[in-house]
Amino acid sequence: MIDATKDAKPQQRRRRRLPIHDILVAIDAPDVTESHWVVDALDINSLGLGLVLPPELPEGTAVELTFKLRDDAVFSRLPAVVRHQMGSSGGVSFESWPEPARLKLLEFLVAQYESYDRARQREP
Repeated sequence: MIDATKDAKPQQRRRRRLPIHDILVAIDAPDVTESHWVVDALDINSLGLGLVLPPELPEGTAVELTFKLRDDAVFSRLPAVVRHQMGSSGGVSFESWPEPARLKLLEFLVAQYESYDRARQREP
C-alpha cells in the first residue's frame, strides 16, 4: 500500500481576509521619499493589509503604516513590507511590532468576525 500523505506537500491555509471600508492608511516609506501617502484600506487579517498602493512602492519596500480601525484600535508607524502589487492594489505584511498593538488588532478582528458571522446566520 502506498502512503499518499508521505510525499504530499502541506497545503498552506489562506488566512481569512476581512473587508474593511472607510479606513484610511498613512504610508511612510523613508527609503523611497520623505513625503507620505494616504490610501484606502481594502481588507485586513492578522498578517497584513490589502491597500490601494501607489506604484512608487514596489514589492519588498519597507513601509510604516498609521491607521485607525476604531477609537480603541489606533496604530501608529507599524513596520510592514510590500508583498505584492497588482494594478492599483496590493498587499503589505506586518513585520515585528509591539505585543499590545498586535493584541489590539486581534481583538478587533475577533469582534468583527463574530459580528459578521452573526449577521450571516440571520440572513434568510
